[in-house]
Amino acid sequence: MAGEVTTALLLLALMAAVVVASGSEGDALLGFRATLRGPNGGPPAPLNGWVTTPGPCSGGNSLWYGVRCSEATGRVLVLELEYLGLQGPAPNLSVLAALPGLRSLSLANNNLTRAFPDVSALPGLRMLYLHGNRLAGRIPDDALAPLRRGLQKLYLSGNAFTGPIPSSVTLSPRLLELQLSNNGFEGALPDFGQTDLKLVDFSNNNLSGQIPPALRRFDANAFRGDSVMHGQQRTLRPTTQCFVSHGACTTLPTAGSTAIAMTG
Repeated sequence: MAGEVTTALLLLALMAAVVVASGSEGDALLGFRATLRGPNGGPPAPLNGWVTTPGPCSGGNSLWYGVRCSEATGRVLVLELEYLGLQGPAPNLSVLAALPGLRSLSLANNNLTRAFPDVSALPGLRMLYLHGNRLAGRIPDDALAPLRRGLQKLYLSGNAFTGPIPSSVTLSPRLLELQLSNNGFEGALPDFGQTDLKLVDFSNNNLSGQIPPALRRFDANAFRGDSVMHGQQRTLRPTTQCFVSHGACTTLPTAGSTAIAMTG
């Protein structure tokens, strides 16, 4: 009997904790919503349901637009606010620090402007999607250091970022996908040591110099429109170099080597 009572009390305590967590996460999301500006100058209409509908999580379910919850914890897991016409500077992400289970954030395909947002309040983030906006300027070299423990996917394509690719993007050993195309990144590519990296796209930037050895296994299209040199080792041939530009990869011979043409 005592064991049954203890179990019941533990279940009640767990339910109470979930309710409290859901409430605080709801407050955080409502605070975040208040900072967003859609086409009409206020929070975008699809998020009005956040105000009128209980949430954000009920177990692993959510009735809130763009919100997905963890079945295991009942906490917010994914926040996907795409194609909402969001305008103005990227929002202050520190408001989302009250979402400790947040693993994926997408503000892609909006009209956000100005600088890359500060992600230091979201060290648990695994996936960050900011592609298809109008974000611009240099990204600080250490901007992605707060995500070094577990960043897996980073999508920044289709903005107006300039300057070097921040070296902190190479810090996460779990990085799988990196999309940086169609920006104005300049200079050399940083070296990547992640053996599980499956997808990269640096095309249509202003990159130059050597392609690091770890990236030479990717197709030339990943470097389309850049002026980067691809060192390649051929069997029974001295090292050759490949100039990648506008989708074509033509090997330039070094002393004593034979030129080999490739197309991307």
